[in-house]
Amino acid sequence: MGKNPGKQKLKRRHHTVPRLLLRRFADGERLVRVPLGGGEPRTVGVGDVTVRRDFYSMRTEDGQLDDTVENLLSELEDQAARVIRKIIKDGLWPLPVDDRAILGQWIAAQHVRIPAVRRANNEIFDQFTKIMIAAGGKPEMRRLLEEHSGEPVADEEVDAMWQEMTDFASYEAELSVNDQMLMMGRSMETAYNAMMNRSWGLCRFERKALLLSDHPVTLMRDPRQPEWRGVGLANAAAILVPIDRRAAIIMEPPGVADHKLPASAKVARELNHRFAWNSRVELFHHPDDNPLAGIELPPVKSTEAEFSQTAEDFVRPEGLAETT
Repeated sequence: MGKNPGKQKLKRRHHTVPRLLLRRFADGERLVRVPLGGGEPRTVGVGDVTVRRDFYSMRTEDGQLDDTVENLLSELEDQAARVIRKIIKDGLWPLPVDDRAILGQWIAAQHVRIPAVRRANNEIFDQFTKIMIAAGGKPEMRRLLEEHSGEPVADEEVDAMWQEMTDFASYEAELSVNDQMLMMGRSMETAYNAMMNRSWGLCRFERKALLLSDHPVTLMRDPRQPEWRGVGLANAAAILVPIDRRAAIIMEPPGVADHKLPASAKVARELNHRFAWNSRVELFHHPDDNPLAGIELPPVKSTEAEFSQTAEDFVRPEGLAETT
């Protein structure tokens, strides 16, 4: 794709935070990037941040790159841009049903398209794969080797492969991008349904400004829930989404009609604190703003999933038979 006459050029540089949102926090095409981990803030171009090569590109059966997903995300971004303009420029709120649905789809996409979700999927897949190897032991290793080769394998070959595959720290198992995109599609539908069922509040600021996280959708924990339960779309006290440097949507539990929320310096500070701590690597703001005043930045977050047990806990060289 992208090389044949009549075909559009393949899109290779993919924004994990859409340009539409980045521009809402920019002075034209420039905004301030604040790296986590102690780096200095710098003014950068919208086109140069949150870019990953082929991040949403699937592979066709013949091995060619396919940027269909990136194109679909771009089309949704164009539709959402028109809705956000109505909110910010025209003061439209609450939204008509059709516009609400478009913005709901776009926000759902922001929740599932981020690198953190892909990392979490890979971490879970990696752990599950290694547990299966550990629990299956050498008998399962032999079965797989013989299935692949079509003939019996020597004990020495099984031992060598077992030694290699149980050195769990030396490798990581990852899902294919195709599998990640299929999971993203299913997760987006789930997120959309959960968000559309909530009550949406719009909070607009006259003077105070918001920052933008590299992971724009923030889930607010319900303090009544125990820490071990975690926070997700179903049990979040609120879902916080900045749509402009001076506006955020706050999705609350269902029960009341969409409404406007009071804005204040205290509210802006609370939102910015939560947005900052939802960042993984970097955050952004308008060159004229200082939304991080008084806010301590979080460290870089390099992992997403936590496990009470690891693959090492399941190692059974003789397979599950040794425990029966």
